[in-house]
Parts: sequence; C-alpha cells; structure tokens
Amino acid sequence: TKFVPPLIRRCGGTFPQGKVRRIRKENKTMIHATFTQDAQKGSVTMEMQGHALTAPKGEDLICAAATMLVYTLGQAVQFLYEQGRLLYEPQMRMVDGYAKITVYPRKCAMAETLMAFWVAQAGAYVLERNYPKAVDLMPMEVSA
Repeated sequence: TKFVPPLIRRCGGTFPQGKVRRIRKENKTMIHATFTQDAQKGSVTMEMQGHALTAPKGEDLICAAATMLVYTLGQAVQFLYEQGRLLYEPQMRMVDGYAKITVYPRKCAMAETLMAFWVAQAGAYVLERNYPKAVDLMPMEVSA
C-alpha cells in the first residue's frame, strides 16, 4: 500500500521551522533531494541529484516522478517571478541527473514561496517513503 503524507513533517514540527539533519545514505544509485532556506541571504533552494536506476534510462518511473517535481517547482517559481513576487529571476540549472533551483523572494512573498517548495518537498517525501532504496530526502534546513 502506498503512503500518503500527513501535513506535518515526519521529523516533528511543521515546514519550514527548525533545522533537522540526518546522515545521507552513501549509495550512489539514489536520488538525493535537499531543501534549504538561508535567512541571511534571503534565499530558498532545492537541489536534487542522482538516478534511481530502477529501470533502463527512459523507462524509470521514479526518475520521471522526481523530474516532474523539479519541473513543477521550476514552473511555480517562474510564475512567482512573472508576478513580481521574487527579487531576482530564479536561478535554475537542470541537466541529466542534477537540478538546482534557487530563489530570492520578496518579504511579502516568503510564505507563498515556501509553500511552493513545501509542495515539492512533500512530493519528494512520498517518493522516499515509497522507494527508500531509490530516493533520499534531506529534511528542510533553515539557517539563521
């Protein structure tokens, strides 16, 4: 049976409060996802790298799902930028096996920016919960 996540993080607290760390799995055949908020810089970042390798290239549904999360977040932050909710154009890098999206939201748009990242994080959590040998999610890190 597939897991549907609750609206609270599995490590306690609600997104994006606190800083939670755990040791990253050393398996190179995994998708690693990291979400960070840097309060000093005013940035929010999602970084995802690796491959699930659960099927041949082009047929791996776990990789396809992770890619869709990245594309969805990328489109969401582009919409925020077009609406004037970000200070700068989103910094996005998406290549085979690697993606990084960094944004600098205006103070008045921080909540909706964090919500966009939370939705992507929730999706990554579902993938990790259902495919723990293929996906490793690092919980949201917040620096003061």
